[in-house]
Amino acid sequence: MDEARAWDRGRVGRDGSHQREGAGAATAVRVAVRRALRTLPEPARTAPVLVALSGGADSTALLAAVRTLLPGQVHVAVVDHGLQEGSTEQATALVDGLVADGVPATVHAVTPCGPGGIEAAARRARYAALRAARPHPESPVLLGHTLDDQAETVLLGLGRGSGSRSLQGMATWDPPWLRPLLALRRRETRAACAAQGLPFWDDPHNTDPRFTRVRLRHEVLPLLEDVLAGGVAEALARTAGQLRDDGEALDAAAEALLVRARDGDRTDPDMALLADELARAPAAVRRRALRSWLADAGVGGLSDGHLRAADDLVGRWRGQGGVALPQRLDLVRERGRLRLRTASWPGVDQGRALTAAAARPQEEPVVYDGDIASVLITEEEVRDKVAELAREVGKDYADRCAGPDDLLLVGVLKGAVMFMTDLARALPVPVQLEFMAVSSYGSATSSSGVVRILKDLDRDIAGRHVLIVEDIIDSGLTLSWLLKNLESRQPASLEVCTLLRKPDAVTVDVPVRYVGFDIPSEFVVGYGLDYAERYRDLPFIGTLEPSVYS
Repeated sequence: MDEARAWDRGRVGRDGSHQREGAGAATAVRVAVRRALRTLPEPARTAPVLVALSGGADSTALLAAVRTLLPGQVHVAVVDHGLQEGSTEQATALVDGLVADGVPATVHAVTPCGPGGIEAAARRARYAALRAARPHPESPVLLGHTLDDQAETVLLGLGRGSGSRSLQGMATWDPPWLRPLLALRRRETRAACAAQGLPFWDDPHNTDPRFTRVRLRHEVLPLLEDVLAGGVAEALARTAGQLRDDGEALDAAAEALLVRARDGDRTDPDMALLADELARAPAAVRRRALRSWLADAGVGGLSDGHLRAADDLVGRWRGQGGVALPQRLDLVRERGRLRLRTASWPGVDQGRALTAAAARPQEEPVVYDGDIASVLITEEEVRDKVAELAREVGKDYADRCAGPDDLLLVGVLKGAVMFMTDLARALPVPVQLEFMAVSSYGSATSSSGVVRILKDLDRDIAGRHVLIVEDIIDSGLTLSWLLKNLESRQPASLEVCTLLRKPDAVTVDVPVRYVGFDIPSEFVVGYGLDYAERYRDLPFIGTLEPSVYS
């Protein structure tokens, strides 16, 4: 019996899926890796490969299979994020063992930082290190993602409303990333390791319920499997594949649309698109075309809100103004064409094209000149939202808070000061103010989740109606800790009001009753929010140029 037929043998579960164990699981991993390697295009197929090794069962089983199939052609990279005690020793031990066995292996220490929360920052740092570690410019990087990881990714994207691209999940080949195990279950990689006597370790973060993905893995997916009689993970992975096929068709249609919509003069420095040509296409194709066009122009960090506003310049054109984009750019429609312009804030001549240098008058200095990439929420929008939240809060607390039972606002220093004072002045009920200071951000651009009290409340809150006033909810780790701490002090009620929330960055579910704005996972400053103690005094919410914190 050949290896491929042996791979197909095994117990059939109640969901119809094969459950391979022992030697069969090890064979299944090898067959999956062989098939993936054979599909690689040249020159990636003949380049030496790099395997990303974490020490877990998935990457350990993957490495064993690759070493069997490509003896002498395998390099290994172990990325140490430094987020756990003993991670350096763990990474060093893995590499030392491989080197002693004749496998080229190195540890790559990274420091996760930047916008989007600690998990997103760690992922960016890890992928950058792996890309740089390739032994050859065409080398594929093999990752140990399984069908379970794919199902979790799709379910997470569905729950967060992240769009069809997120629901497409991970591709088997997305240069330079190769994921051979996407058709195998996590239990099969563990069985493969056990059959071959390969030691592996379980990352404590993979069982930490503070993280949303962990709760999906251990609570939501098992419940769905039970309620729907199995097969949910496979169905989610299958859905991802179907959506990926649809996405590729839409991408092809979008590229064809761009060819038609580009202005006849290919040397046009403003990179204009013909609005009438775009208007003839369905909105789904049009938005993909706009995303591709903007990405080619160097515009990153685009959210669904950005793209829909950009599409409105075509599909819902009514003479409206331009759309503010990241990197201090505006997308405008003029004379039937869409063009990118340098943003009108701060102090830039809006009439100049993107490619033209707009000199600022020397007699009009601008605060933080050149630091602000884009304005996400204007001063007027902030003011209107504060008034709206004050009306909502005031209505809810009108009967509960009067006289000695004034509503107690608890602000988290320093970021919430601007929002809290403006909210307090706008509230139609009497309030009292308290402040806490906790350490979590420092000078980095993402929340670590490590919290310590720098300043505690000056009074007892037992029996009081307490409203926590936050400037922004990022990962939710700090707020989760704060809620537990204040709940232990027995207030009559405890609610949360935040000006900003990043849904895509949240890793811990926390109850938030009042939310001003949901924003993309970008690092923002202004209206109390800072980077390294600067920019708090800006009257709007904006993003920084990457050069500021790079």
